[in-house]
Amino acid sequence: MRKAFTATIVLFMLSVSAAAQAPQATLTADQQKVLDYLLAHWGRDTAVTGIDLGMKIVGGRYTTEDRYSLAVYIREHPELHRVVRTFGWVPVALTREEKVTARLLSRAEREKRSAPTMAELSRAVEARPTLVRESLRMLERFGIVRADATAGGVGYWMANDDYVNWEGTNKIDFMYHRVQIEGQDPLDTY
Repeated sequence: MRKAFTATIVLFMLSVSAAAQAPQATLTADQQKVLDYLLAHWGRDTAVTGIDLGMKIVGGRYTTEDRYSLAVYIREHPELHRVVRTFGWVPVALTREEKVTARLLSRAEREKRSAPTMAELSRAVEARPTLVRESLRMLERFGIVRADATAGGVGYWMANDDYVNWEGTNKIDFMYHRVQIEGQDPLDTY
């Protein structure tokens, strides 16, 4: 019994040591400004403000790579804020176009229909096909969708069942509500 306990303690200490030595994702100073803004505003007035809006409000020259880095950082650090622990990283990581695209793909898969075509997605998303293609690439990069020739249409399905049956309590993954209150910064809300 004592040997088993000692072995458990040793294994625990080794795993803690390995975790402490694992490389940690770091943010640039500009990315940290956006994260600081989001952390200060999430949860106020039901705010679940997305990274894209945070970058716009903070100002500066942000890229898709900046948004991706911030999203991955937030995904890997749910302890950052109650909003992330409650709703997950997806609602704050995705743009409006990505959320609408994912919602349409999810619904089609759930209802056992072919995936929408590029023209159908462009109309529904109210965006050029090039922006919808960019959205699909980012959704794939985040691991939310996967290329699948059997899907028909644009050739993508959801990467796992959690994204097919995502609706329910505290599930706002692909919902989008941007609100502007006079005299305040805009916010995304649930």
